[in-house]
Amino acid sequence: MSAITTAPARPEAAPLATSGPQANTIQRKRGWGSLLNWLPNLVVFSLLGGVLYLGHHTGWKMPKMSQLRGTSTVHADDWCAEHLVPESQCIECKPELYPKPKSFGFCREHGVAECVIHHPELAQVKGKPQLPKYDTSRAIGILARPENNSRNTLHTQRVQFVSADSVTKLGIDVDVVQEAKMMDAISANGELTFDPTRVAHLSAKVPGTIAFVYKTIGDAVRTGDILALVDAAQVGQAKTQLLQAAVQVQLRKYAAERLRGIAKSGAIAQKSLIEAEASLQEAEVSLISARQTLTNLGLEVSGSLDGQDASKIADDIRFLGIPTSMAASLPSGTSTANLIPVRATYDGVVVASEVVAGEVVETTKTLFTIADPQKIWLIINVPQESAKYVKRGLPVRFRSADESETVTGTIAWISPSIDEHTRTLKVRVFIENPAGKLRDHTFGTAQIVLREEPDAIVVPSEAVQSTADAHFVFVRDKNYFDEAVPKVFHVRQVRMGARDGQRVELLAGVLPGEVVATKGSSVILAQLLRSSLGAGCGCHQE
Repeated sequence: MSAITTAPARPEAAPLATSGPQANTIQRKRGWGSLLNWLPNLVVFSLLGGVLYLGHHTGWKMPKMSQLRGTSTVHADDWCAEHLVPESQCIECKPELYPKPKSFGFCREHGVAECVIHHPELAQVKGKPQLPKYDTSRAIGILARPENNSRNTLHTQRVQFVSADSVTKLGIDVDVVQEAKMMDAISANGELTFDPTRVAHLSAKVPGTIAFVYKTIGDAVRTGDILALVDAAQVGQAKTQLLQAAVQVQLRKYAAERLRGIAKSGAIAQKSLIEAEASLQEAEVSLISARQTLTNLGLEVSGSLDGQDASKIADDIRFLGIPTSMAASLPSGTSTANLIPVRATYDGVVVASEVVAGEVVETTKTLFTIADPQKIWLIINVPQESAKYVKRGLPVRFRSADESETVTGTIAWISPSIDEHTRTLKVRVFIENPAGKLRDHTFGTAQIVLREEPDAIVVPSEAVQSTADAHFVFVRDKNYFDEAVPKVFHVRQVRMGARDGQRVELLAGVLPGEVVATKGSSVILAQLLRSSLGAGCGCHQE
């Protein structure tokens, strides 16, 4: 039989007392238990209430250690969130703390608001302000300048900082408005070329064969120098015709003179004398024609051939046009009368030579190119939009692409038309090159100087900040370092002029000696724009 185990019977609970002292004791125990159960929740809600209170009074920002230590100098309610300074010191919210100067409105002449040129009392300098030494109004009109919107009102505000240290910590640097040499110029591509009126492309005057070459590329030549000798049959034929004509003149002249003597005695008819004289004139015409043929070839026959022996004439004209010293240096046995020289037409340098001895050449083949390197043209291609500013006589500065050469000149010629392909205006400048350093077909950049000012008012380029419709600099208050004076930068509209990469000329808006923000001035502009939008602080509320 299997064993069967049974659990002992559970005693029944005793009934609760419903009255008497025992019942009161049980109820008190239950009350304290409920209170202990709610105590953690009360603590949590109390802490949340404290956080809400602190958050409301601190703008939900962590308090600084100085505030936690009780050393804060600015009460939480004394802060202008719009201008980021204590409200009790904010000169924008309370202008009576540092009154603004009198407003003079927009200056149409210079294109800026509160023009310090017309109203130098606005300048932030101690002592008498220094006005520009040149006519800035005239300078503004030379070129199209960036303009300011007369309705822009940012200049009416001032940018205030808590302290001078805070300006430094923001990375804001300053510089003094100075005077320096600047110029307005039109930049355009340019090319140096030889003066085409001083470039000669030389060829043989008659077909032939190159007999001797005396000059090559790079050789300097003088006017009349012989560059090469060409053996041309046509030259020999022209000399032969001259010799024949000279002999015919002598023979017919002798015959005519003899007939004149006989005619005096009446031994011959007058008709024979007339025919003899006509024949003489015909021979003289042939002689003149033969001489002219040689002259056309550059072989001038000097002196009279009358009465000379034919062999003597032949010897005289064999090396016609060739100096005696050069003729003597010709190889022995050279007896040809066909030689004609190729001569330099003016002083210069051989810049191209495409000929060798023994080469057969035609009159259409260029044998030598000679250029005068002392005469250079600078051809500038001015963009069409800048063509209206170009005038004859304006100075020009040219720098080669490799910056090895810099030359100057003045505009001598302006094309009457715009190039239809490049849409540029061609401008020509004559350049003197006595040392011969400039090279043909040198490319570079030309600057056509419209205005050059030795005492231009300039600031670093980074000092100028721009919005969509105006340009500004931030001028430090002249009393900036006075202990009791707010640390203020004044907002000035400016009119920009010439630039040189690192500096910009200000034709209006500032005066020499004023101090402007440079590096970090964009921080000031950001604060200015933020303030102009408004931060919704309570500093303007009643």
